[in-house]
Amino acid sequence: MKLSGALLLCLLLVGCDQPNDTQLVTETGRQLQRTIDTNPMRGVCENIAKGREWLSKNTVRKLEAKGCQDVLRSATETNFTDTTITHRAMTMVCGGIEGKSFTGTAIIRRFIFSPDEKALVIQPMAEVDKTRFEGHKTLQQLQDEFSRQQQQYCR
Repeated sequence: MKLSGALLLCLLLVGCDQPNDTQLVTETGRQLQRTIDTNPMRGVCENIAKGREWLSKNTVRKLEAKGCQDVLRSATETNFTDTTITHRAMTMVCGGIEGKSFTGTAIIRRFIFSPDEKALVIQPMAEVDKTRFEGHKTLQQLQDEFSRQQQQYCR
């Protein structure tokens, strides 16, 4: 009897180290905040916008010339539009976000987050979405790669 009780306790504890869906969404939000706030283009765009809410036409032209209409202004101004958690070979969090760019336009993107790898990928839509590791790939290659990953992990 003691052996079966100990075995049952061990089996129950094995499942306890897996995060629940709320914890997965919370961790996704943290990763999303880090990804948005550490985007190297944010510094470039912020230097032009200088934190102002109201922007002159000249400032908007400067921001657009640098591609800042495709850069999320702030993680705190970005919201999840939907989130799906898939539990297959790997647990994945897939969904969408909506936020404001530095020029005030709405940006809507898809994302994929792997909690096991602590890796978040936001759908690339413009050249400014490339990271330093993706510099040698074309935007089309990055978009195709994201679509493939979304098909593989999110459907």
